[in-house]
Amino acid sequence: MLTFRDLKSFVTVIDSGSFSQAAKELALSQPTVSAHINSLEDELSLQLVLRSTKSSTATEAGQLLYTYAKQILALMDKAEIDLRAYSLKNDNTLRIAVSTIPALYFLPDSLPQLQETFPDLSYDIIETDSTGAATAVFEHRADLAIVGTKLEYEGLLYTKIAEESLLLIAPPQEPYLSAVGNVNRNNLANWPFIRREEGSGTWLESYNFFNSFNIDPEKLNTVAKVNGTSMALHSVKGGLGYTLLSEQAAKPYIERGEVIDLKSDSADLKRHFWLVTPSNRPGTPALRFFTALIKKRNTSFQ
Repeated sequence: MLTFRDLKSFVTVIDSGSFSQAAKELALSQPTVSAHINSLEDELSLQLVLRSTKSSTATEAGQLLYTYAKQILALMDKAEIDLRAYSLKNDNTLRIAVSTIPALYFLPDSLPQLQETFPDLSYDIIETDSTGAATAVFEHRADLAIVGTKLEYEGLLYTKIAEESLLLIAPPQEPYLSAVGNVNRNNLANWPFIRREEGSGTWLESYNFFNSFNIDPEKLNTVAKVNGTSMALHSVKGGLGYTLLSEQAAKPYIERGEVIDLKSDSADLKRHFWLVTPSNRPGTPALRFFTALIKKRNTSFQ
């Protein structure tokens, strides 16, 4: 019996011209792709692929199968899209995945207006880090996401909706007070550093900042790895070390004198927020309205 798995591997081998490239595109091992092609050839008792060290091409029989396989795969993709559209049309729940800062500063102002327009709508809000939020859309667990860094996922559309600064903050004590406005490479490399979790947009964006000082972020004097903005803030406030943090989140603590802004070059500390939506799945009217609302209302932080 011909299977979707084997046909997908076959088409990818012919399109890419090699088993190794097909394996890479399918995120499979090369022996696994070879096994799929062998399974097809055994099932049909035909040679479908001409194998050589330079390239892999379809035989005459393989070209015939390739034509049908492309149509079958395209039809299956269309069926999935149409069925997901049907599911969305009959679902009154909007699933939103957000990282910490968008959860605090984007959603509270936007959801009430959405509720006025769609009073029967309910919300399933997933608060996670930027990687987790984008992954939720990619895996169909969320209809859209708002994240603090751009990750490359096939099938996702990223729209820039806001910009903010990341601040270098520290406890209001020495040696940090003497370095305000004059932070150097030696300070950053040796002071105790509080880093965020792996999937955090803040942590991913911080790579550019530390690289500008020729510092490998993985070799910082890291004293703690924390999950979430609040824990990072309270760790700095308690005197544990310094960190990079959202300006919006840090501002109240700075104004109260609980942490200090080390005032590093802000040009190296800009980051964008992104609206993440599926590029190949139709959305409900509520999803389209909310997407337009977010784009309009959150062009910048004030």
